[in-house]
Amino acid sequence: MRYPPTARWPKWIKPIRAILTPLLLIPFFSGCSLLFANGPAPGWQNANAQDLETMALTQPCTNSKILPIIDGVLSGLNAVYGIAIFSDKDDFEWKTDLNANFAGSMAFVWTGILGFSTHKGNNHANDCRAFGARLLEERRADTGAQATYNWLDEFSPVLDLGVASQDMPAITPPVWGFRSVFSGPISNSPEQ
Repeated sequence: MRYPPTARWPKWIKPIRAILTPLLLIPFFSGCSLLFANGPAPGWQNANAQDLETMALTQPCTNSKILPIIDGVLSGLNAVYGIAIFSDKDDFEWKTDLNANFAGSMAFVWTGILGFSTHKGNNHANDCRAFGARLLEERRADTGAQATYNWLDEFSPVLDLGVASQDMPAITPPVWGFRSVFSGPISNSPEQ
């Protein structure tokens, strides 16, 4: 059942329409990646390990690609909406009292804006992931240089028994006892 444009709606529908219409339109006016996706601080490619730590603490970045994906999907939906408007202009103008050329053109303009937002958000996420990988690499290099076993000598020093090492009997672990059996080359020749 179609209502003509001059139909009178019940009073209880107006507040619901006033609340739901903007809420339903918010995703179509999204530009989440432009607004909320942050890249790493400028100059992170040439920074040293300490500066990278400072940059990570002072300017956190977004490594999730959910916002660019949302923008990409909405960009595609806006493109479909623009195509639908241009494919049936007369019906669109009769139902909405809007100019179909203007509405379709604005749908394609917004498609371009959301596409740009998708591109920028994806670049921010990729840069942030590269920044995190470089930061992790610098942290690993830093901890590898600091890791030593000198602390072990402080807590459990080697006992000095007063005997020279040449006089001590050799203690052979049981695994070494089989070395003479398994030390030769392995081949499938009948001589062995």
